[in-house]
Amino acid sequence: MRPLGPKYSLGLGVPFTLKLPPRKRWSLSRRGLRFQPVFSSRFDAASFPLGWLLLFGVLTFKMTTPFQKEPPLSIPELEPVKKQMDSGSLVFAIYLAGGDDFIANGALELMEADLKKTSTVITTERLDAEPAKTEAWARLGEIAINVPMFDDGTLVLITGCGKGEKLPSELKRMISSWPPHVRLVLTGNRKSETSPMAKAIKEVGVAVAVADLKDRAAQTLVERLAAENKITLAPGVSFLILDLVGPDRGSIEAAVTALADYLGPGGKATAENLQGLVLRSRKSNPWDLDEAISNRNLKLAIKIATRDVEDAKDPKSQAIRIMYGVNRHARNLLIACDLVKQRVDDKTAMKSLNLSWPFMWERLRKATSRYTHHELVTFLNQAVDTDLRFKRGNVAPAVLVTDLLTRLIGPGR
Repeated sequence: MRPLGPKYSLGLGVPFTLKLPPRKRWSLSRRGLRFQPVFSSRFDAASFPLGWLLLFGVLTFKMTTPFQKEPPLSIPELEPVKKQMDSGSLVFAIYLAGGDDFIANGALELMEADLKKTSTVITTERLDAEPAKTEAWARLGEIAINVPMFDDGTLVLITGCGKGEKLPSELKRMISSWPPHVRLVLTGNRKSETSPMAKAIKEVGVAVAVADLKDRAAQTLVERLAAENKITLAPGVSFLILDLVGPDRGSIEAAVTALADYLGPGGKATAENLQGLVLRSRKSNPWDLDEAISNRNLKLAIKIATRDVEDAKDPKSQAIRIMYGVNRHARNLLIACDLVKQRVDDKTAMKSLNLSWPFMWERLRKATSRYTHHELVTFLNQAVDTDLRFKRGNVAPAVLVTDLLTRLIGPGR
């Protein structure tokens, strides 16, 4: 082996030193025909384009090697619909009882995948049926009767169907003779899966009841969306996102997308990044404050009450409504304490408290173990002074509700 000496380049700007083996060639001499070793003294990209061959090989490997992608996010409520479509069943329409844009877009993706089996060109129309003088149903009727000449298809999403109590005439005609080039997704209120509209849709499709995400499922969704957008989340950021936007899947997706657009691929989201990028849109449920009081969770109760005051158009009026609700719940707790002490049966206790469901009494009964009779009586004896302070005082509403809850639940809880 003989070194070439100086460094050469492969034509890619990468210098190297290469040792080449001798190559033999035929030579004629007086002694006859024989092999003679001949050593190369020059090697570059012009005489032997090894660099270009290496480059071609790398590019070929990258083009032929499949990229590892995250599996698509699954929506549990839509999984049975997907299995039904995969089995060959025709699903022309989906009625969503609840949910948000994330769920609606997932249903549209299912419909689009099914419509691609028979259509090459697919258009999507999004309509809103909520306004009083809406043209959504008239437009749906036009799409149904305008049969395309070629294999075109149309996806239609109609939001704002409310409780689904009324069945428009255009939709009724479509259900009686469904046009094969149309796929429809309707969104209504929660618990409307048994409405007349949902029942009618079941003749040509399915009605899906969409539930709110639980805490762990919502956190998993945040982490999956972050991985898909190629960003990482600092410890505790996923909980902060859920605290700001709640279990709404569309709001979670919007929040993570905003962080990804700001940080870029490979970025790491911290609590400071949430300021200005993720706005608080979470709304508390009517029973959340009562549950926080029953569990004697002062921090959570103050957070719920102060946010309700901040979001209200009239903070003072909202604070007064909160005061009435807290006093009513404290009276119910006091009555429940007496009923538990008297050892009355569940039916009698529910009748005394005017409760409709057994779980309501069960929650109150458990809450009585966290409060004493004296604490509740002392708090309710101050109700008149509290009422005057809320209505006539000049103290900020958020401060008033904080003081109210602290006196009931107790500091340090």
